[in-house]
Amino acid sequence: MAIIAASSATVLIFQFARPFGEAVSLSLALMCTMILIHLLIGRARDRGAVSEAVDRLEDRMADLDEDVGNLEGRLTGMEHTMPRRTRAEIDPLFAEVEVLGTLVKQMAEAMSDLETRVEDQQALAPPSHAGALPHYGQAPPQPLTDRPAALHPPQMAPAGAVPLNAMPVEVNAPRHEPPVPQEFRQASEAAVNPFVNRQASPQPQESAGRGDMAEWDRRYGVTPPRPAVNQPPVPDGPPVPEHQFGQTLSSVDEFPLEDDGLMQPEPSGPERPQPNLAMRDLITSALNANRVELHLQPIVTLPQRQVKYYEAFTRLRDADGNAVEAAVFLPEAVLSGQIARIDNLLLFRSIQVIKRLTSRNRNAMLFCNISSVSLVDETFFPGFLEFVKSNQTYSDVLIFEFSQSDVASMGAMELESLNALYDAGFRFSIDRISDMKMDFNSLAGRGFKFGKLHADYLIGRREANHGHIHPSDFGDLLHRYGMELITDHVETESQVLELLDYDVNLAQGNLFSPPRPVRAEVLQGAPAPGPGARKTATG
Repeated sequence: MAIIAASSATVLIFQFARPFGEAVSLSLALMCTMILIHLLIGRARDRGAVSEAVDRLEDRMADLDEDVGNLEGRLTGMEHTMPRRTRAEIDPLFAEVEVLGTLVKQMAEAMSDLETRVEDQQALAPPSHAGALPHYGQAPPQPLTDRPAALHPPQMAPAGAVPLNAMPVEVNAPRHEPPVPQEFRQASEAAVNPFVNRQASPQPQESAGRGDMAEWDRRYGVTPPRPAVNQPPVPDGPPVPEHQFGQTLSSVDEFPLEDDGLMQPEPSGPERPQPNLAMRDLITSALNANRVELHLQPIVTLPQRQVKYYEAFTRLRDADGNAVEAAVFLPEAVLSGQIARIDNLLLFRSIQVIKRLTSRNRNAMLFCNISSVSLVDETFFPGFLEFVKSNQTYSDVLIFEFSQSDVASMGAMELESLNALYDAGFRFSIDRISDMKMDFNSLAGRGFKFGKLHADYLIGRREANHGHIHPSDFGDLLHRYGMELITDHVETESQVLELLDYDVNLAQGNLFSPPRPVRAEVLQGAPAPGPGARKTATG
């Protein structure tokens, strides 16, 4: 536009010989006119574009209004139809649950009635046909002439008393169900004593009285003893000592048994394991030469498989450098009394490892396996407790782990040591669970926060003592008590797939990582929990 205006001024000056001022004025007027026209055209074009955009927006708003109306109609229909459909689907389930509840209630009542009947029958059941019964220092009962001879069990009477077999018996006794006298009930209670003098005295009247007892025997399922054939007479032995009621027999020799094969002495307890001198020497030499290694195995989350916790294991090495696992040397270490030294070293090194772990990850935890024997070691546990109290800041990340067999066999002293650790802020884990009927509620009250179960137990590949608890519900059972389930010994991917079906959150096994040794620079220093532990370590 400026060029056009300048050209117009030049033409007016040179072509039409107009004055310079007039030509410039006309050219400026022309340029302003062109600018005004251009602005008007631009505004008209912008107004049209805006109008077109507004029209499209109105059309879109109309479509949105229509879609919202349709959605409101569908939501209204769902609000009216969904409750009816849900009620129609749930009502049969409610009815079935109500029927099941009624059946369970009836079953409980039937079981209660059955238990009552069983208890009544046990109270009325006749005594077993044993030999002689112990004498309780009471006056001998009066003979009943209307009572069949089969109801009189042989009694051991004091010297000078008339034998029970010599009492007169009425052969032609009336055939009816005889009453149960008081002395018969006393004899029934005394029949459960295992130390009974089985003297087979001949009873000539037994066959006569047997017919009167047929109804009684048929009612309670009692099988009469068969009379001995050609049994030699029993020689008179030493007098049998009297046994007062409520007194416990000290030995079987107080009431000698007949060689009839019916009463055998109870088998003795398990034999004490024989010491393995070679393994004992290996443990001693490994401890003295500091050939003890600490291995860590991670505990991961499923299905992410992210490392969350660690478990510490102790490994020994022989003179040739071969690793010896804990399952091999721990029995001999417990038997030889060296388990306290091993637990001492494990604790000290675990504290060193946990310091390194917490510097990198505040949520890391370390499971430390110790033996229940160390809890009652008078020379080890006081120093052990003093050491853990001095490192009480790590109570939230250091978990002491015990096997289920050790926990089940803990006595008052072990539980008192556990309470001391619990008061110091430490928590515990129970390992190698095979009995799911254990009282895990009381264990949770004593500070147990984790439980480890073999993966094969959980997925049903190995039979466990679970009672009425299905293995798949074991994790929920521990969760109700505030405990967390860790599935260990996971070796294959197929186990992982099955564990995911049971909503397992934590797992441990060689599939994720085998136990790996801790670097030597992390384990610098010597363990020194306290004076008691140092005394144990030196001798």
